[in-house]
Amino acid sequence: VITWYCDGEIVLQDAKCYTPQPEDIGKSLSVLIVPTRPGHDGRGCEEAYRFKNVVEQLPFMPIVDPIREGWTQRTAEERDDLRVLTYNILADLYTSRDVDQHLMYAHCDLAHLMRWRRMPMLMHEILAYQADVICLQEVDASIYHTLLQPVLNEKGYQGYYSNKASTQQEGCAMFWNTSCFEVAHEWDIKTISIRDLFAEHENHLLSGDSCTSGGAKESKQLSKWNSMDEILDLMGKHDELRRIAREKTGQILQIATLTLKNPRDDDAANTNVSLKPRKMILANTHLFYHPMADHIRAMQAYVVCKKIDEVRRQDNLDPYPLVFCGDLNSDPMSGAVQLLFTRALLPDHHETWKHLHDYCWEMGDNEYMIEHGYIGNEETTAEDPVYVEETFKEAHEDEASLDDDSFSEPFHPPPIVLPSSFPNLVSGCPDMPEFTNFAVDFVETLDYVLASETSKNERYGFKPRKAAPMPNADEIERYIAMPNEFMPSDHVSVVCDLEWTTNEKEAT
Repeated sequence: VITWYCDGEIVLQDAKCYTPQPEDIGKSLSVLIVPTRPGHDGRGCEEAYRFKNVVEQLPFMPIVDPIREGWTQRTAEERDDLRVLTYNILADLYTSRDVDQHLMYAHCDLAHLMRWRRMPMLMHEILAYQADVICLQEVDASIYHTLLQPVLNEKGYQGYYSNKASTQQEGCAMFWNTSCFEVAHEWDIKTISIRDLFAEHENHLLSGDSCTSGGAKESKQLSKWNSMDEILDLMGKHDELRRIAREKTGQILQIATLTLKNPRDDDAANTNVSLKPRKMILANTHLFYHPMADHIRAMQAYVVCKKIDEVRRQDNLDPYPLVFCGDLNSDPMSGAVQLLFTRALLPDHHETWKHLHDYCWEMGDNEYMIEHGYIGNEETTAEDPVYVEETFKEAHEDEASLDDDSFSEPFHPPPIVLPSSFPNLVSGCPDMPEFTNFAVDFVETLDYVLASETSKNERYGFKPRKAAPMPNADEIERYIAMPNEFMPSDHVSVVCDLEWTTNEKEAT
């Protein structure tokens, strides 16, 4: 039996979770836990805990209200859609370093970087949108196990955490609302190291296995991922590329096969037609960070799509529709994003391939500074204007010196093309956001919600309905950058409503 107290007065009995109320502000919370079992009332075994800090007013969060006030309640019509949230929440692992050295976020008061302040703000925002599926990046393992998982589980979500394939204790987490989806089994959820996907394909070639997607109805020619062979051929000629992509990078891919609770629309005129699929695929990732490694992210995006396609065809039925979320560390014109939206990345896409011959792993020694673009921003005075105006020059010193309009090396970039059996992907945002990451000297769109469309090969899919409003640059610049007093991460969350679609006539 768990009993909650506020300044010594009982406020809730027999409940695992208590949400402080406005009248609790300034008061102290405590909890009494009495372990009982048949024949034993727990006397003598009680445990009591008092929270160290008193209840405080949640800081003002303009992103939730007023900017997204209309997204904190869902109408019955809106609940027919799939609401998706993706959010890089900025790992405490990184802000804690800054509290010690004050290097990366010199624009931000140290008190606003503290875990005890940021995490309740993040939790409040995540819950406010009432999303059906949630994809998070830069999640501390400890934050997942002690905050995200217990709170979201209490609110009706199931989920899991995947640590990076490295010693850093941060990674990705996904959650889905069990009012919409059945409880997933262990075999429904997967964590894949992206670097292992290159070796997986190579091992299939060596063993003589088919490279077609598992269980596909299409012909082998349609299902074959031909560009994979060309990528491996390039790696065979480029030792450093192979070392980075196959040995050094630690990015992971999460894939969950989710079973819908109510796939049929009871109001449909023809009750034999299912307007929703029996299952769907939810995928989440955080691609490689380095500003000179667009070519690596493009190859990562390709192998990620290949793996997702394999999973969504595993039951020898119609391929499941997919929602793919993440921080791709790639702007909308980058090679990785162009591949996902246009299905092809050609050798003449200079911005993608210009550092193919030059980038090496050792250029990322101080990887977090480079990743977030704060190198070269030393605080001199409180009014120092360089926070807004300075360019990302130190992180790009190597890049500027290595620009070359021609490929004079003995190997050339290959065309990377998604096979026709893979679905067309559409952005969950009808209008591409101006930015989703706002650092001191780096402002760009890096975070995406992508969904598969219906076609002659895809019986089920999605259509973007609407996306939550985004802040404008002026609203951020008044605080110099993110994170700040009112925004707990250096990324803006992306929230979309996707309409379920079916194409019974075209699907074959």
